[in-house]
Amino acid sequence: MKYFFKRATAYFLDCLICYTFAMLIIQWALLSHLREGIGITDEWFEMSWNMQAYVLLTISLPVWIYFTYFDSKYSGGTFGKRLMKLSVTDTEQARIGLPKSFLRTILKLALWEIAHIGVIFPTPLYFSQNADIRFLTVFGIALLGIYVLSVLLSAEKQSIYDRLLRTKVIVK
Repeated sequence: MKYFFKRATAYFLDCLICYTFAMLIIQWALLSHLREGIGITDEWFEMSWNMQAYVLLTISLPVWIYFTYFDSKYSGGTFGKRLMKLSVTDTEQARIGLPKSFLRTILKLALWEIAHIGVIFPTPLYFSQNADIRFLTVFGIALLGIYVLSVLLSAEKQSIYDRLLRTKVIVK
């Protein structure tokens, strides 16, 4: 159980770092002051594809880059993993390269992308007349639960995406 809490804490810290960078720095500090000047208005966001592109470029892409680079062999791990003394390796305990780290990131963060799509399509929830519960958003949250359970119930302490890619998170 100690391992699970270390891993969960590392992920929480990494999400906090990503939130600070993507939401506060990119979206608020930079883009909130520049959006209208480049034609991105509230009306522009009413179109689902526009909002999806905006979320993809300003939130998802920076977060993918963060996890892909820092979980690869070119770094000592994400900041959260470093603080918790964790590292991502392959099953032979060698650091993973960028391609495998990218695939791991895509599978790990798929739940957030699914939830984004659920909130944005068919009409962005922010602009919807009724705040309905959307299947893909619920599915994304359920996938988080499945990921958590897969780590808790796996003898090797691997998530589903780690088993698929033959990677694991180890204590240094």
